Amino acid sequence: MKKKHVGIILFSVLLLTGIGVYIALGTLETNPFTKIEGSNVSTEGVETNLTGNVSKDENPFGEKVKTPLSEKLILQYIHAMSHQKVKAEEKWSFFEISDERIDYLLAQLEVNKYNHESTYNEILSRWKDGNFSEAVSDHNAIWRIQDGNVGIATDLLSSKEEKAYLESRKKESR
Repeated sequence: MKKKHVGIILFSVLLLTGIGVYIALGTLETNPFTKIEGSNVSTEGVETNLTGNVSKDENPFGEKVKTPLSEKLILQYIHAMSHQKVKAEEKWSFFEISDERIDYLLAQLEVNKYNHESTYNEILSRWKDGNFSEAVSDHNAIWRIQDGNVGIATDLLSSKEEKAYLESRKKESR
């Protein structure tokens, strides 16, 4: 009697395993991003481009993130770029300022609404024009929005200091 029970249990386990493998393999061929009529496929956390399509390209910051960008990410990018221009006790993030990055962030302001959108627009528009004379107040405005408590900007870097700062940075990060 015991051998019969062991055989039934073993057969059941093998059958269920086979069914599980069949189902798993069947779902591998299904594209999770394809919208099927009447289904609710979520794309939460999937990077998309400005048109809402799935994008395989990185943004100009070298990261794959969902767009439109979150407010937190806009803040992090502007803050990290401002470090190129200012003196501060602490600088934990860095992205080199480029026209491509400024244009990318300005484009994000066009496709999404942000709580501090006018601040971001003023800063980025000034930077796009090559005007970094207010970079200290720009940094500190972003720093305050982020509830910063260490690393307030105190002065602009000289051209020589900025060059040295850029040369000392081995890796960009937010």
